Amino acid sequence: MQRAPHVAVIYHSRNGTLHALAQAAANGAAAGGATVRLRRIHDPARHEEPPTTPHKTPPATHDDVLWADGIVLGTPTYFGNISCALKQFIESTSDLWRNGALADRVVTGMTSSNSPHGGRETTLLALYHSMYHWGALIMSPDPTDPSLTAAGSNPYGVSAPAATDGSLHHTYLQAAQTLGLQLSHYAGHLATTTQGDTPPTPRPSRIAVLYHPSCHSTRTLAHALAHGARSHHAEVRLRTIAPPGHDPAAPTHPAPPGIATATPADVAWADAIAFGAPARTGTVAPLLLHFLETCEPLRTAGKLTGKTVTGFVTTPHPHSGSETALLALYNVLHHWGAVIVPPGYTAPTLTTAGGNPYGISHTTEHQPHPQDHTLKAAAYQGKRLAHLTTRLRGRCPTNPHTPHEPSCSPAPT
Repeated sequence: MQRAPHVAVIYHSRNGTLHALAQAAANGAAAGGATVRLRRIHDPARHEEPPTTPHKTPPATHDDVLWADGIVLGTPTYFGNISCALKQFIESTSDLWRNGALADRVVTGMTSSNSPHGGRETTLLALYHSMYHWGALIMSPDPTDPSLTAAGSNPYGVSAPAATDGSLHHTYLQAAQTLGLQLSHYAGHLATTTQGDTPPTPRPSRIAVLYHPSCHSTRTLAHALAHGARSHHAEVRLRTIAPPGHDPAAPTHPAPPGIATATPADVAWADAIAFGAPARTGTVAPLLLHFLETCEPLRTAGKLTGKTVTGFVTTPHPHSGSETALLALYNVLHHWGAVIVPPGYTAPTLTTAGGNPYGISHTTEHQPHPQDHTLKAAAYQGKRLAHLTTRLRGRCPTNPHTPHEPSCSPAPT
């Protein structure tokens, strides 16, 4: 029998702003059918909750994290980062992390600050950096939802102005409620399955593996990742990304025989996309960024919301962008409303391949071609993407305010 999804809303609040947002998010998750735990982070600098808090909220414990299918984390913005209290709570879960007990929960975030551009975006991104290490799935807000748009269209989560008395305009409370409702849908999909099980679906999950064609190492990783996805019975399209103005009769970087050129139609067709490229000056190569721009009509139409995504890169040196390039790629994909699926530290093979929790990376400085342990890790990342995409496909998420088709419905091919 299917159980209700478990959603934990865990927050740190000093003046009541985050408490108000957290309560709204909890209400939204409950409206989506979730069983909800609203929990506060103990603030060592304050012995009591803010005076505006209407009742005592139980303190967060590790059990709340283990119990949850989905988690909303709320924190004030301090110097462009999460609060010390929330950071301490996250660090206290280290033993659970080492035992692999924190992976595969879907997570999203909320924050507040005094100034509109005083670090609200960077705080949410910093929060997710820790969650990637967990192996959590990061849920982006739906960019086409009117309530989230009205609150500022933050693609990384809900952000609000700090209110000294904890009183917030209903615009931000509605956005937080929508975020909780959206999270409850994904948590509901996870609640119907276990790690070793997948739900019956009318068709296999569709995975597009799209990669920059100029680097042999990137191509090799792409093939390994596609193989891993197919091993989980996914239908896979392996595609190269062509330069702007590309002439198929005379490509700048010829694609291998039998490998087609990627188009936005491949993105629309897919339930999940894996993007691969060389790193350039701390971000992915411009060719991939240009391709992402060509998908803008799909994004504005709401057809990318809810797609699961992951990334992989190659670099010339060990510390020349293997982490920052992936994080920069994910910053873009947040704007799609995507669910980001990092590998985290969810399998020993990932540590053997370098331990990059954001995605598989290969350095060409001393080894031009990826070695077997790196290819095994890439295959695992593809299999993991296919597995989690299947789990989340119990019901394709739709925008409740717009009667468009589900975001993972097939596109014409």
